[in-house]
Amino acid sequence: MKIFRTLATATLFSLTALPVLAGTMTLYKDPNCGCCAAHADYLRENGYEVEIVETYDLATVNREAGVPLGQQGCHTALIDGYAVSGHVPADILSRFLAEKPEAVGLSLPGMPMGAPGMGDDPEAELDVVMIDAEGTVLPYPAE
Repeated sequence: MKIFRTLATATLFSLTALPVLAGTMTLYKDPNCGCCAAHADYLRENGYEVEIVETYDLATVNREAGVPLGQQGCHTALIDGYAVSGHVPADILSRFLAEKPEAVGLSLPGMPMGAPGMGDDPEAELDVVMIDAEGTVLPYPAE
């Protein structure tokens, strides 16, 4: 019985170490952008299923998804009813998806060096924002 309990506990703890497996993410990117493809690979390595759609009209994708001007990254993904613009780290995305806030989504505007897919520097300070349901931009996670 003790062996069974130990195995059950070990299995439970090993499952909690896995990233949150969400639905398929559709990532819209410019066909010529290599950093977007690198970010998609990073997300796959962190447990996300990523389908890439190449487009020359990312502005329309962002507008339809509710990502305001000035808050757009170099690619935008749609997952579980949310927009995720830019090189948002997987741990922040997983936390956001687990919390399920009333929001448009997350953004890491621009192409900041050190972000996943942009040099992958764990020491980089990344200013991820949440776009709430009214379109207000707030630091995420809240400081």
